[in-house]
Amino acid sequence: MGSSLAGEMPPEAFLRPSPVHRIASHSAAPSRMPRFSARQSASSKFSADAMAVAGAMALGVTGGFQASRRSCRTRELRARIARAMSPMSPGDYGLPPKLAGMAGALSALPNDRMRYQQLMALAGKLKPMADDLKVPENKVPGCLSVVHVHASLEEDGTVTFQGDSDALISKGLVALLVLCLSGCTPEEIAGVQPEFIKASGISASLTPGRNNGFFNMFKLMNKKVARLKAAKAAESGESGAMKAGEDTETEETPELQIYNTLSRSKEAFKTLEPGKVKMYVCGVTVYDLCHLGHARVMVFFDIVARFLRHLGYDVTFVRNVTDIDDKIIKRSQETGETAEELARRMEEEMARDAKSLGCTSPDFEPRVSESIEEITSMVETLVKKDFAYAGKGDVYFRVRRFETYGRLSRCSLDGNEAGARVEVADVKEAPEDFVLWKSAKPSEPSWESPWGPGRPGWHIECSAMAKRYLGDTLDIHGGGPDLVFPHHENEIAQSEAANDQPYVKTWMHCAAVRSTGNEKMSKSLGNFVTIRDVLKQYDGEVVRFYLLSSQYRRPMMYSEEALEEAQERLLKLYSSLRGAAGAQTESPDPECEQQHRFLAAMANDFDTVNAIAALTDLSRELLQLQQGDHGAEFQTKARQLRAMGAVLGILQRDPEEVCKGPVDSDFEAKVEDLIQARADARKAKDFTKADAIRDELTGMGVVIEDGAKGTSWRVASLA
Repeated sequence: MGSSLAGEMPPEAFLRPSPVHRIASHSAAPSRMPRFSARQSASSKFSADAMAVAGAMALGVTGGFQASRRSCRTRELRARIARAMSPMSPGDYGLPPKLAGMAGALSALPNDRMRYQQLMALAGKLKPMADDLKVPENKVPGCLSVVHVHASLEEDGTVTFQGDSDALISKGLVALLVLCLSGCTPEEIAGVQPEFIKASGISASLTPGRNNGFFNMFKLMNKKVARLKAAKAAESGESGAMKAGEDTETEETPELQIYNTLSRSKEAFKTLEPGKVKMYVCGVTVYDLCHLGHARVMVFFDIVARFLRHLGYDVTFVRNVTDIDDKIIKRSQETGETAEELARRMEEEMARDAKSLGCTSPDFEPRVSESIEEITSMVETLVKKDFAYAGKGDVYFRVRRFETYGRLSRCSLDGNEAGARVEVADVKEAPEDFVLWKSAKPSEPSWESPWGPGRPGWHIECSAMAKRYLGDTLDIHGGGPDLVFPHHENEIAQSEAANDQPYVKTWMHCAAVRSTGNEKMSKSLGNFVTIRDVLKQYDGEVVRFYLLSSQYRRPMMYSEEALEEAQERLLKLYSSLRGAAGAQTESPDPECEQQHRFLAAMANDFDTVNAIAALTDLSRELLQLQQGDHGAEFQTKARQLRAMGAVLGILQRDPEEVCKGPVDSDFEAKVEDLIQARADARKAKDFTKADAIRDELTGMGVVIEDGAKGTSWRVASLA
């Protein structure tokens, strides 16, 4: 059956070659083969279903299976035929109907050999491109062949392509893309995600290097379309100054989607006030050094603030400091300090850790001890509204009076005690009621209140401080997953009861870091690794990069191996920036394909995993440009990489200093002498000596990298 598709199919089974290709509408029965003409009108319309059938037949899927349908005797083969007749839908990977039909037909073929045969057949049908249209920079990274693509923007607003390659199988893929995208609008083409090549099975039988080349080939086509569109807009005067009041967000900027814990789904992010974001994040109870779980929350919400500002929002970021708590009091008694002395000391250590991780300071970091007036005022309001009651100097919140209690955590009051963190007192009306104000105990810090001396309960502090700095309703409230219940659930109850307004639009929770044994890393369990301990072995930027390597809503396992991998990946990114000009954070090329991918990933619920993948792809291009004479292009792409890295809080240091590490001048001189000695040995063809010198350098912790412009070196560690 495989040979019949490629060897026995008539020429009409494949697309006719032409500089401009458009596919006509066909109403033929499935047993007839479609013909394709270059002269069909661009306005020809047809249904997605008809196009899917045409696409399948054009690649020989339908015709090739007709004979086997008659001899088919098993359910498996019938199911295979059914899959062949159900190509990718146009919605998959943003494909227009023509391309969906073609990609789906290839994907439905039963094996890689048949996919290969179809591409070979297409390659033979593509007319070579004129030499004067070929440009040298169209060498595609990762592909062994040179690919040439030429795109033209037509008067009717559609795009036509010409393309070829000096390798037959690459030429086959070029044929598929050229034929299927010709006649599409720029928006249709720009909306197609390059990942469809891998998903369709087009390159399943080829080498990884070629697969990467195909992927980049399509990105090249998209880039050409973006440039054509920009040039067309400039000709028509559409690129002039933006009118007053016009939205500053470009049409390429994807809509920000954030997973809301309240709805358990991703939602389009809409702010309360246009252009402004009010964000509150629960901070640390400062009684000990911070661990990696705290680090993950710090780094993630730092990136949230950075990205929102990158999009042009005016962000007010508030993160509280809990500086009065049972744990602080207990630890201070153990250390012989006052509670205030311990809290101030640990607060300084927390700030030091956050700075080491590259976190910028929030706009406001209020302390509980300095917010007593706001706290007692809110408690008074709740008492007056009968949502709270006093007894023996304590004040409690009536949980069951707040009818929607439990909507964030989806927890039922039956079997759950909202105030589980505090001791149950005999004055409580119900076990689920939680404390708002605690009466003073001997030798404990306290403040005056309408109910006598005491101190705030755990939950009321955040509601009061959020209201003070951000108002009754917040755009975003964040924290760790362990805060959903009871802390954030109680915040909602007391804030909405006091203010008569919705408390938070979007709830975000960053998952825990788990230790050995898959337990949540926490101080109470004694299984935590402090940030300070990790920083003894790894640079702060490495730790930050490591924390970005996992989707923020998924728990991540603490792993030395993962930290080592993060270190190497970050070093490679810095290596690609060697020779670049000083740090610049503006985006020099708005048409950069990796920039679009980066923004799309970040707009998809802060997907740092795929955002870093976009940075990595751009760094590969930089490494290739380092080997040739591409000064201007290298500097442009290097600035782009730095600009993208700035959003994540990475790649802003001198790459030479990072790659070589904190070495003294004597060490550096010795390394340079050994590298020169190795070069002399290689020139003299004394490869045994050259290998011995390389081994010596490796033993010194030095990694050498040979390139067209000579040998560079870096240390094997950023620590």
